[in-house]
This record gives sequence, C-alpha cells and structure tokens, in this order.
Amino acid sequence: MKPLQEALENNQKLTIQTLVKHLNEALSELWDEVWHDNEEELTRMFAEYGDRAYGAYVQKLVTPLCEQIRGAGYGMKSGFHYADSIENWGPPEERERCAWYVIERPESDPLGTAVLQLYHSHARFHLPQAPAFFALEETEREAIVTAITYAAVRTNRYVSGGYQDRSADSLQQWEYATDTGLGDYIRSSQAQRAAGLDPALAPWGRNGWELVSVVPHNDRLIGFFKRPAAHPPFAAEQ
Repeated sequence: MKPLQEALENNQKLTIQTLVKHLNEALSELWDEVWHDNEEELTRMFAEYGDRAYGAYVQKLVTPLCEQIRGAGYGMKSGFHYADSIENWGPPEERERCAWYVIERPESDPLGTAVLQLYHSHARFHLPQAPAFFALEETEREAIVTAITYAAVRTNRYVSGGYQDRSADSLQQWEYATDTGLGDYIRSSQAQRAAGLDPALAPWGRNGWELVSVVPHNDRLIGFFKRPAAHPPFAAEQ
C-alpha cells in the first residue's frame, strides 16, 4: 500500500477530491482481499451478532488506509465509529451505510471529509457492491449528515476532474408508469361478477411491468408500475 502514502506525500496542493481518488485506487485492491482473509471469522460473527460484523470488516479495511494517510502527514481517525455513520437507505439485502472520516491537513486544519459507502446485506454476510469513498467539503458533523441525506450526493462518484453518476454505469435503471383506472375493474367485477383486476393487470405483466403499489385517490385506484429501463418502450414495439 506504499503508493497511497507516496501519492499524498508528492502532492503539494492536495484537495479532498484528489485524496478520495487515491483512497479509492487503494481500496479497489484492498477490499476484496480483506473480505476473503476474514470471511470465515466475520461470517460466524454475523451469525451471532448480526450487523456488528460489518463494523468489524470496516475496522480491518480502513485501518491500513489510515496508517498510510497518517504516514503522509495527514490526520484521519482510524477504524469504524458507529456514531460517525448513518444507515437509512435500501432493502435488507442491500442496505447502504455511510461512515465518514474528517481528514486533517498537516497544519491541523480540515481538508474535507471522506465518506465510505458500504452496501451490505442484513439477510446474510454479503457485500452486494464494492465499498467506495466519496468526497465532501463539509467537515462539521451536522453539515456532513445534511449533505449525505441528499441522494444526489451519495449516487455521484468523484473521478478525475468531476463527478460521475454511478447510476449510469453500475445501477439498474427503471422506468415508471401509472394506471388510473384500476377501480373501474373492481366496480365492474362487483356488479357483474367479472374477473376482477386480472384483465387490467395482465397487459402490464405481458409487457414486462411490475406492480409496485396501489393508492386510492378520490374515487379512483391508481396503480404504480415499473420495469427495467432496458426494456423497449411501448411506442418502439408498434
């Protein structure tokens, strides 16, 4: 891991974005190695203590990175600190926790904050996505928490020179649509003993749509549907 320390030592005008770029370069080689070296131990820990196993994983992952940053003269709190993290997003199989690390310049004033995104499963000991850092200019706790709660901040990754929308290349894209006439089928089925919602939902299913939810609005039932964005739009199939 010497290249991380050398990259920081040789950069006289280091920004938090550049530091995070170097962190992610080191992380890309380290995270899988740490995972496999400790998988058996942490899997047992997950079975007994649940989510705490991921905290132990982050501890093992961040400590060598921190040592390199400190070796270059910068300050970074080592390990995993639950109080410096939040987890509010995603299904149990792919929860997102953000843990932040304020980076101090050699002169002891803040450079910025490196935020580690850890996507993890609560159903089993599993990382559905590789962990990665993103950069924040904010260094005070309240400002960091506020920034992280904006989805656009968490879904954009800093790469040389600017931010890249991760959803464009690594996350599933969806398209959405609504049906405002579902209640008509229920009323018809009650009056005429018809097939209920089946005639309404069948065309959606045939065209790859998944029913997400049904919401009553005034005298109507509104159905919300989604499907993978790669599916050809209806107009193109005519």
